[in-house]
Amino acid sequence: MKSIFTYALLAGVVALSACKKDNNQTDDGPVTPANKIAPDGFNFSTTKNVSLNVALKTNNDQPLAGIVVSVNNTAGVTVFKGVTNSAGVLQGIVTVPSSTTKLVIDPAYLGVMRNAQVAISSSNAVNAVLGGKDGFGGDVIADAINSTATGTASSKNNTGLLATDYVYPGSYSSSTAFVNTTTYPRNLGRPVYLDGTPDVISASMLSFINASLPEGSKVQNLHPEYLASTAVSTINVTKATDVFVTFVAEGAGYQSALAYYTYPTGNPPVFTSAGTLLGGIDKVTYVFPNASAYGSGGGLKAGDKVKLGNFAAGTSIAFVLMQDAWNGSSVSTGGQKFSTDASYNPESNASLRKHTVTLYDDINKVFITGFEDCNRQSSSSNVNGYVSDEDFNDLVFYTTTSVASSISTDGVPAVDKGGDSDGDGVQDTQDAFPNDATRAYISYYPSQNGYANIAFEDNWPKKGDYDLNDLVVSYRYTFTSNASNQVVDMQGDYSVAASGASFKNGFGVQLPVAASAVTSVTGQKAISNYLTMASNGVEAGQSKAVIIPFDNHEALIKNPDGAFFINVLAAKDKVTSSTATVKVTFASPVPSSTLQVSAFNPFLISDMRRGYEIHLPGFAPTDKANKALFGTDDDTSVPTSNKYYVSGENWPWAISFGGSFSHPFELQPINEAYPRFGDWASSGGANYTDWYSNTASGYRDASKIYNK
Repeated sequence: MKSIFTYALLAGVVALSACKKDNNQTDDGPVTPANKIAPDGFNFSTTKNVSLNVALKTNNDQPLAGIVVSVNNTAGVTVFKGVTNSAGVLQGIVTVPSSTTKLVIDPAYLGVMRNAQVAISSSNAVNAVLGGKDGFGGDVIADAINSTATGTASSKNNTGLLATDYVYPGSYSSSTAFVNTTTYPRNLGRPVYLDGTPDVISASMLSFINASLPEGSKVQNLHPEYLASTAVSTINVTKATDVFVTFVAEGAGYQSALAYYTYPTGNPPVFTSAGTLLGGIDKVTYVFPNASAYGSGGGLKAGDKVKLGNFAAGTSIAFVLMQDAWNGSSVSTGGQKFSTDASYNPESNASLRKHTVTLYDDINKVFITGFEDCNRQSSSSNVNGYVSDEDFNDLVFYTTTSVASSISTDGVPAVDKGGDSDGDGVQDTQDAFPNDATRAYISYYPSQNGYANIAFEDNWPKKGDYDLNDLVVSYRYTFTSNASNQVVDMQGDYSVAASGASFKNGFGVQLPVAASAVTSVTGQKAISNYLTMASNGVEAGQSKAVIIPFDNHEALIKNPDGAFFINVLAAKDKVTSSTATVKVTFASPVPSSTLQVSAFNPFLISDMRRGYEIHLPGFAPTDKANKALFGTDDDTSVPTSNKYYVSGENWPWAISFGGSFSHPFELQPINEAYPRFGDWASSGGANYTDWYSNTASGYRDASKIYNK
């Protein structure tokens, strides 16, 4: 509520907009058309709930259970997380800004599509399949295909390969080596010489690979033995045999090529300025000209394999990854290359030259190879300046033979078969709490580093001036969940972004669980002694669990001079709020489907008068509210019709934002600070869903928005 004293100081602008009054004064609010500003029933929500149904499958359509899946926005920020069930399916609800049209699903699990962009349907649903026989399905949008390059090969000298011949297998050439169909257009680079029957890659093999080379984990920290100088990365043939290479996965931002060369075991080639001279590499043969997955800029599916040929005993096979070499029509040979023979790689620091790990899986009898596709010493030499993440899984494939025991295992590290120490069904490498079966992962709303906001008018049941800055609260929720996607405990971090009023306002949140479902609540800030709390920390006398992060905003923020109006006036310095960190522990795990943020019921307690609750439109009050206030003054709530907290013109007293919100200056109505607000409201939220976040011309009047 605005103080009369402050209005005297701001008399020059009072005439421009409505002002907040004491309770015995009238207030018509901002000038509006005679008709309502929004359709009846519109709740002024700036977010929407999206229903998720995501299935993860092996390449023979078997379920991948116990996989932690992240759902990101298109900026790469994680907005939801969950674990697939025994059927390999993750179902859930994610709350996102209403303007969101796409999401990105990332299991961070080798063997299924990563960073899969999905379209949100008109019914606010996402159905996606990652993996399976088709590689992906449902609402997944395939990545754009690189079709801009000319296909000319560079003659740039790189690590001694200057005069090497680069060839396709057998009699194939760049004009005959690629499939060209509706499903696989030529610019995907899918080879025609793939073996007719793809390998089946089992869930157990994928679990071994992911335990050995998990996404985002530096190999030197998790498995330093893989990078030891004595670790063998080449394929050393000991019996005459056919040799096959099978594609498993790629997690790269590049469209790289995979090739190989051979030499007598123990007598590797020597790189000289003339590569075709004695001892040089005179031929490198392509395996996968575009080693990218189907849907991720390439045409390969897990299990696709190539027969390299028949090799005599005493032959060593080394692989070469050619960074971002596929140009949409052929392989460009002039870029950076990395070999399984570490001594040939470009880093001057010998300890950083290794770019492959090769592991032996004695259960499946395969040799698994993982590549790191970036220069590990100099990011400036990498395409787009990418920095090596050191996880050695940018390309993963395995080698098999037609003759048993025909490849030497000497010096080849064993694959990590992984484990689930706490027995909760989530592999240790994916489990944030590998030794605690009651916990598996942490998720955040709106994100790990972001904050959502809620802005209030505090003069209910009277209308205010609608600058929506009487109390602006920034908040973030942290949820700790188990492998069954049930929340064990949660934390709310709350701070005050603005207080444009003389009232001393509190802030509460009603959770969508019974008060008895909570074991303990800690961290609430109470300084005004008008609340009664139960022994478990929730507010007493409530059927549902109600927490009070602060009972008076001055518990978190005050002007140094004691004045009203915090962070709403251009003439005053910005004040930084402290944070109320409220931790809630549940008596038993709560399904995440129950504990949806969209079902949380935040409210303002007006000027320490406990019965004066101000909620978002459409949200019912708590048991402690004074129900006699409904329908008085400017409020037109009809509890029997579930109509709450709107005026006769359908103005709200609060709006919530699923991200950042720049509140108006004092006495600047929201519809003037944000010119598209009125269009959004009058359309019932259908139009201009980004009215508060879009910075394009016509969306905001910067002179009326607090910007410190």
